[in-house]
Amino acid sequence: MRALRVDADRRVILTDSAPEPTAGPGEAMVRVSRVLLTHLDAVTAGLIPVSGLPAHAGTLGHLLCGTVKSMEIPADATAAVSARRSLVGKRVVASPSIACAHCDLCRAGLSTHCRTRSVIGTLGREGCCAQWAVVPIAALSPVPDNVSDDKAVFAHPLATALHFGHMLRADGKTYITVLGDSLVALLTAQTLARVNKSVRLLSTRPDRSRLCERWGIRHRPVDEAGRRQDQDAVIDCTGTTLGLRLALQFVRPRGTVLVHSPLSLLPFPAGKPMADQPPPHYLQPVDWTMAIANEIQILGCREGPLPEALGLLAESGVDVLSLAGSKCRLEQAPTVLEALRDADHLPFLIDLDGGKSR
Repeated sequence: MRALRVDADRRVILTDSAPEPTAGPGEAMVRVSRVLLTHLDAVTAGLIPVSGLPAHAGTLGHLLCGTVKSMEIPADATAAVSARRSLVGKRVVASPSIACAHCDLCRAGLSTHCRTRSVIGTLGREGCCAQWAVVPIAALSPVPDNVSDDKAVFAHPLATALHFGHMLRADGKTYITVLGDSLVALLTAQTLARVNKSVRLLSTRPDRSRLCERWGIRHRPVDEAGRRQDQDAVIDCTGTTLGLRLALQFVRPRGTVLVHSPLSLLPFPAGKPMADQPPPHYLQPVDWTMAIANEIQILGCREGPLPEALGLLAESGVDVLSLAGSKCRLEQAPTVLEALRDADHLPFLIDLDGGKSR
């Protein structure tokens, strides 16, 4: 099987002899058509040193679209899992976060915060940048007929952007600022602007401004924006200390700052911080004086529901195709992964079936 993998020596390789996965109870075998490679995949591949991050050895890739070929449904499966038998032969996307369904948080309806959550393509769990991938049946969501594979693979980052809106209730805010140049920042600006025309994106890259002009979204270079502490809410998609400091200078007293990090999808075991010495652009010590003095509410945001994101894609309510760095073959994946060392580089769309899918 062809796959993009990290070998035992921590080298990124493209191999034709990767072991073909076997679906176990409660899992589905998926023929992969598209993978979206992002900065997180470069981190998992070891291209960015993060002290304390366990080594990943295996297939890379955490965002996929493909077709279900078979399922292993155990006799004691829940009704919800059994009902998904109808997905065989259908196109699907998968949530990269895999919950155990048994811990106290899963039973309380907080499965996205599962105590033993794992993530596809990271920290030793086999990924999807291969011809075949095994995915828990419960993680699958069907792709609407009018949504192409190229668009569907963006469902997970789009769901994160939509989750910002749910947490913020953007339609009731007067002034909202989105900080960042990343995929999530651009998707967040698009989704929030649908319900609140005051939304603006502050970025550092001219090409991001050109995208905002195309979409009719307010935008400015971040260095030109006045820091008057007058924004009702600031959404920091940079994942950096600088971004958080800027957010605290833009938000009004008793306003809200929502924060997203490119590493937030990785599981953080209780009492075991992922990194003692993260790289300089990731959360270094922050002076919280301003947040305390101005009584700022700071909320983390990681990911949202895939069905809502797929519904928005079906409505053509958001532009995702402009947010792919380029469309590549699997042979090009090792090269493009190098470019994704930059946390704000737009993701690469990997075509695994030669454009045969929708």
